[in-house]
Amino acid sequence: MTNAELAILLPLLKARIPYDEDIFESTTNWELSLTNLLNDSRDILLNKLYPFEDYSSYLIPLSKYNWIIRCSVEIYNLADKFGISSYSENKLSWTRYSDGISRSLMNELISHVGVPKYSEVDEGE
Repeated sequence: MTNAELAILLPLLKARIPYDEDIFESTTNWELSLTNLLNDSRDILLNKLYPFEDYSSYLIPLSKYNWIIRCSVEIYNLADKFGISSYSENKLSWTRYSDGISRSLMNELISHVGVPKYSEVDEGE
């Protein structure tokens, strides 16, 4: 994530995930954790948008900033749930998430898949 993207997204995420001394111990750890959440969300986003391309140098589309914030908050909120989406007490039935991110959030992304590229070879050669 570039410094410009981080400068825009980090304050927005700080507003959604407040500092808690019991969890983070210092503001440096808090900011580092939030930066890691943003980087993870960026990678999930770009992997979904460009599944067959090397997206390491791609910038995040401005229209997806809100998606990255919401994804980061979901990942943070799922950290203590161990992937459990429902639990029944009497018969002990558990339902686990497969990826940790809600399907409704992931369904907002549409992959950019194109036609495979090929080069034409002259038959006269």
